[in-house]
Amino acid sequence: MIKTGAYINGIPIGSFTITFYALIIISGALLALFLSNQQAKKEGYDGNFFNTIFYVAFPSGIVGARIWYVIASWEAEFANQSFWHVFEVWKGGLAIQGGAILGIVAGCTFVLLRRRGTSLLKPMDWAIPTILIAQAIGRWGNFFNQEVFGHAVSYEAWNFLPPFIVNNMQNGSLAMLSGVTLPEGAIAAPLFLVEGGVNLMFYFLMRYGIKAVLGKRYCDGDQAFSYFIAYGIVRLILEPLRNPSFIMGTSEVGNQKDYKSLIMAIVFIGIGVLLIALNHVLHYLAKKGAFDKVPAFKSHFIEEEGMAVVEMASAPIDEESSHLFGKEKEKQTDTSIDLDKLREMEEQMKK
Repeated sequence: MIKTGAYINGIPIGSFTITFYALIIISGALLALFLSNQQAKKEGYDGNFFNTIFYVAFPSGIVGARIWYVIASWEAEFANQSFWHVFEVWKGGLAIQGGAILGIVAGCTFVLLRRRGTSLLKPMDWAIPTILIAQAIGRWGNFFNQEVFGHAVSYEAWNFLPPFIVNNMQNGSLAMLSGVTLPEGAIAAPLFLVEGGVNLMFYFLMRYGIKAVLGKRYCDGDQAFSYFIAYGIVRLILEPLRNPSFIMGTSEVGNQKDYKSLIMAIVFIGIGVLLIALNHVLHYLAKKGAFDKVPAFKSHFIEEEGMAVVEMASAPIDEESSHLFGKEKEKQTDTSIDLDKLREMEEQMKK
């Protein structure tokens, strides 16, 4: 007998409810921030390098995710609704594609304006792969909302998972929290768990595999741009496995369905490949001196020795931490006077 296990949608506090979905999304973002800062620290930069950037990139990502979802679901969900429904984010409806794009753009813009003197590509490499970690954790929000799951399958197909997961993948003869009803006795394939695992795999491939494969041909920025390829592959493989109710941009012509999300997945892969190719071309031209007359642009591909990274309104940097933001601590010369030698010189002069 299958037990139903739909979890409450959040933590009620008076008339206000803190949804599990929001808590999960924030947790994933904070872990991504921590990992990004750790990577910056490992490279010799400030361990709080991304803290301020996070305050700009994270809200921008939420706005971008909502914009993408509204555009993709306009006809099905928003066309016949009040315009203010567009802003009701608490009712659900975020698309990671738009969130990643606008969050990346906002973060990169902040680096250009406030982290002057360092290569933009380095911070991109430290931070953008961690988006996959945030996505892997964020998918657990779908678990609590009983949404974005796979096709209906038999209970035995996933009974090796802990009961609290399997039980929440169906709701008996009632509709799931997302409004979808499954055949009685069946469960929804926990696609959130599969997608989370695939995202983790791609994160480690991007963080460690790319450098190992490319070796000396590796260029700063390759990790960041490979995110688009990884995301496209994940969508291309897993999108057809989703319950049709959760595939954005799906339209039906006759008896055939047009999955626009699959087209978008292919576009993401193509963008990633083009960006990596362009990145290598620009690195090559920078080494050949093509950008010598534009040092600000060249610095993103070739880091000049002694170039300090300047952050406007930054905290004072003490002597021990002067290496932060890529500035090496200057060697101090010994200006002390040897008194014994001075006395010897005086004695010789008297003679």
